[in-house]
Amino acid sequence: MRKIFLLLVFLGLSFGIFAQNTNGTTPIPIVNELQAQKAGEGTVTIRQSESITQIHNIRYLHNAKSPGMEGYRIRIFFELGQFARKNSEDIMQAFMEKYPGVPVYQNYQNPYWKVSVGDYRSREEAIKFYNQIIKDYPKAFIIPEHINFPPLN
Repeated sequence: MRKIFLLLVFLGLSFGIFAQNTNGTTPIPIVNELQAQKAGEGTVTIRQSESITQIHNIRYLHNAKSPGMEGYRIRIFFELGQFARKNSEDIMQAFMEKYPGVPVYQNYQNPYWKVSVGDYRSREEAIKFYNQIIKDYPKAFIIPEHINFPPLN
């Protein structure tokens, strides 16, 4: 059932994309940039099947709609109740003061208020930071989540 659903979604997206593409040959921006003529530089010519170009375009548009990737965050707060929102805002403020530069995310999923921190590509990266904050946030735990692209170090 899930495979059929994914196939239908993929086909629906591809028809929508091809309907917007009058001749089907619109290269993705990276191809344009590689093939651009620049003074004092060499020339790059890319020869590929039309279907490859269309697949690249589908992937490019899909990624543009939901920037980010699957990764990990550390959940430092998870609560429901009358004062959960205020408590989550207090936790966020205290965390931002103690760990500036680490992204903090507040989320409400009925009936819980949640505060997660960080954007980690791998569980190992998340564990390193988790070990730094565990004394301040003993109830913290690592969660898989869709994250923003973290800076490359």
